[in-house]
Amino acid sequence: MGSFRDALTESDQEWIRKQKVYFVATSPQGSNGHVNTSPKGYDSLRILNSKRIVLLDGRGSGCETISHLRENGRITIMMCAFEGGPRIMRLFGRGVVYEPGQPEFDELFEEHFASEWRDPDRFKFVRSIIDVQLELVGQSCGFAVPFMDYKDERITLVNHHRGKTEEARARSRSKDNTVSIDGIPSFLEGTDSGLAQVKRRASSAMHAMVPWVGGAALGAALAVAAIRSTFK
Repeated sequence: MGSFRDALTESDQEWIRKQKVYFVATSPQGSNGHVNTSPKGYDSLRILNSKRIVLLDGRGSGCETISHLRENGRITIMMCAFEGGPRIMRLFGRGVVYEPGQPEFDELFEEHFASEWRDPDRFKFVRSIIDVQLELVGQSCGFAVPFMDYKDERITLVNHHRGKTEEARARSRSKDNTVSIDGIPSFLEGTDSGLAQVKRRASSAMHAMVPWVGGAALGAALAVAAIRSTFK
């Protein structure tokens, strides 16, 4: 039987700190678009209090999470036990994205992540900090989750960005981090997420409306024809 509560208990917080991986889910506003789920490691989650957590976000080949958050703010973090007693936890909330150079980023980074990520080469991997205000905490059994042993973190991605020049990183940001797969702008520093992307989404929306508009016009024409026939 699942249970829900408004905030993290001390037991919740203790258990969450022991987990090696968690999953982040976001989606576009409305009923269209693709729901995204991203696995996270690197000990990148910090609990600030019973209603607030922060996530260290690394550079990758897409920007789904950031684009969705900047559009609507909705986020769910899920983690499950791969060892010990079974447990699944889902943290439902609203997230805000802070990038390097913003006062909020600098403060949160210095307090919670600097000891591990201050090195300039390692910091090249860091893209943002996601600040999440929790609205609901859900817990369920997790009996269907298999046992698995933790071995180690993969360092490939960190090393990949360590060796990149600023020019190469700028090209990567522009190519991979400008919009989501549904065309939602990320508004990340160094990307072209302005008016051109807004126009692109508006154009897509107009194309999607064409069948509906055509159907409405046809319906109106048939109605007029029926009225004229009745009153001949």
